[in-house]
Amino acid sequence: MHEGDSGEGDAVKITLYPLDYSQYTPAQQMGKVMEELKELELAGDNLEHVAEETLDLIQALAGYLITLGIDLEAANKRHIEKLERRHGRVQRAEKQSAVS
Repeated sequence: MHEGDSGEGDAVKITLYPLDYSQYTPAQQMGKVMEELKELELAGDNLEHVAEETLDLIQALAGYLITLGIDLEAANKRHIEKLERRHGRVQRAEKQSAVS
């Protein structure tokens, strides 16, 4: 953890660079995803490079969804709701077993 990061439910906002993905096919964008993943693998223990390549990968993955015609905001909302249901159940179970 870094200073200021509690790691306990903090929402993190990531702003994507507004690229025009209309010029790319899903296959081309998936190629970019794979390229960025390989660069992340090569980043090693250099945390600054790991962070840079991870964010490049996030941008490429978001671009892939866009090229598929997926509404990122709607998909993200559904994803957060799923995680809230899943982790809410886990946290409630942990609290109940701690009380027992």
